[in-house]
Amino acid sequence: MTSRGDHAEPEQGRAEPDARVGAAPMGSGSVHAPAGTTTVLLVRHAESAANASASFGSQLDSPLTERGRRQSARLAEALASLRVDAVYSSDLSRARDTVRALADARGLPVHEREAFRERSVGALTGLSCDEARARYPEAWESLVSRDPERRPAGGESLRDLQARVGAALDEVLQAHAGGSVLIGSHGGAIVVMTRYLLGVRALEVPLAFSVANASVTRVDLVPAAAGT
Repeated sequence: MTSRGDHAEPEQGRAEPDARVGAAPMGSGSVHAPAGTTTVLLVRHAESAANASASFGSQLDSPLTERGRRQSARLAEALASLRVDAVYSSDLSRARDTVRALADARGLPVHEREAFRERSVGALTGLSCDEARARYPEAWESLVSRDPERRPAGGESLRDLQARVGAALDEVLQAHAGGSVLIGSHGGAIVVMTRYLLGVRALEVPLAFSVANASVTRVDLVPAAAGT
C-alpha cells in the first residue's frame, strides 16, 4: 500500500475471535455486533504538511494543515454518535490532533503510544518519491520491494512494523475486551494493523488497500461462539 505522504505498508489468526471488517454509515453506529464483540476503529490522521508536499512523513512530527484541521473537525462530528470507550493514538501530533476532538467530546483522555507511529523509512524521511529514488536507490528499492524483511537504510522492515504495532494492539485488546476502542495512527501502520487483526499475518500474502486521510477502518472481533 502506498499512501500519499506516509509511505509504509503494507500471522497467524487470533484463536478466540472471528474478525469482521467493514464500514457503517458515518456516525450511525448501526453495524450489528454480537455481545462480547471488541470493536477497533483505526483512524488515519487528517492531512499533514508532509501529505500536502507529497513527501515521506514517516516518523517526522509533521503537523496538520489547515485542511487537515477541518477534516478532523468533520470527522468528530460524523462519529459523534458512535460508541467509543477508549482513545489511543500515535504520539506524533498529526495523529493525536486528529482524534483529540473525538476524545474531548466524550470526556476521554488520549493515550499516546509511540508503538502506533508510522513505519520508519530511515534516510528517505522527508523526501519526495522522486528525491528518494534519485538519492537513495537501494533504500528506495527496499521500500517498494514488498519484501517483509528488507529495511530501507536506517529504517524498519514490514516485519519490524508488524511486531511493533501487533504487541501494542494485543495490550489494548486485553485492556478493553468487549469494548470499542479508537486508535489514531498512520496509513502504512493501519494497513499492517488491519492485517494483524484479521489474522493475515504472513506478510508475503498480498492484502493491500488504500487508507485515506481522516478515514476510519472498523474491525469487529467477534467471540468464536458468536461467529460460528
